[in-house]
Amino acid sequence: MGGRFRRAWQGGEGADEAERPGLVLLAARTAAEVRARQLLRRMLNPAQRETFELEGYFAVEVARRGKFWILPSPFFNVLHADTGNCYCAVPKAPVPLSDLMLAQKLLLENDPEAFFAVANRRAELIPGLVDARLRPDRVMQARRSPPPSRIRWLEVSPPPPENPLP
Repeated sequence: MGGRFRRAWQGGEGADEAERPGLVLLAARTAAEVRARQLLRRMLNPAQRETFELEGYFAVEVARRGKFWILPSPFFNVLHADTGNCYCAVPKAPVPLSDLMLAQKLLLENDPEAFFAVANRRAELIPGLVDARLRPDRVMQARRSPPPSRIRWLEVSPPPPENPLP
């Protein structure tokens, strides 16, 4: 690590804002997420707020479609309780995660047809195999798990011997 970079990172000599654009951007994003999270908490009803504080996600009842969980993920984070399908509808511009969750909540509660008209869908869970109460936890757990390692052909079948017997 170069001396100038180290000083800037540690806040020592030469550590003005112009030399730390990454840190300034990170602080701005963190501040935006804090404000977005406060707004989200204010907009949730008491039951949603309690679930959000305990689990990190909350449920939304959508007329004629049932219950959906909004998970803390930037993509495919709207999970249908009955079918196990996940939906993804995000804005083009990057926004704090809590703002995304709030926008999805408001759209699902007020204009679900607009949400489903633009949302992508994929099957995330098989409904009969996972208890409905555990579905959000299973999806989040699966997304945190590292992908399975690739199997090399050498592990499946050993190479042929160099000197085959006659």
